[in-house]
Amino acid sequence: QWDFETIRTVDPWGTECGRRFRGGLRRWNMTVQWWLAAYVHRRGPRQYPALRNAWTMLASAYWHGLHGGQHLAFLSVPLWLAAEAAAEAALEGYFGVPLERLGGWKGSLLRGGQWFLKMRAFEYLSMGFVLRGAAATLRFWASVHFCLHVLPL
Repeated sequence: QWDFETIRTVDPWGTECGRRFRGGLRRWNMTVQWWLAAYVHRRGPRQYPALRNAWTMLASAYWHGLHGGQHLAFLSVPLWLAAEAAAEAALEGYFGVPLERLGGWKGSLLRGGQWFLKMRAFEYLSMGFVLRGAAATLRFWASVHFCLHVLPL
């Protein structure tokens, strides 16, 4: 009746090796992700995806506890999701094919760059979980000049 997929909560391969920010989120704490998608995200306004994502991340932050650093990290996620979607749409418009179907060295370089940025964003945002406090998190982000808030903008 039950199998491993019923209780599996993390897909390490998908989290670490997937190139998309959105995909990395979906493969981490998958049971909570399912719940958030089913009961929070789908109830958000479809015409405003950034607001819908922010609403979902706020619920996730609350789920994780009342730590200011975590709330800052979660509420930075919609910025990265919007930037990733805009960049992929721009590249598709420029090359005429989605990034996953772009061949040759250009496709490999762009997909590798996307993976590299995703991993740096995860590291940067994880400081909200490591430091927990809003002041400590903001102090760290300020020490690196909020570089991974400025980049997606």
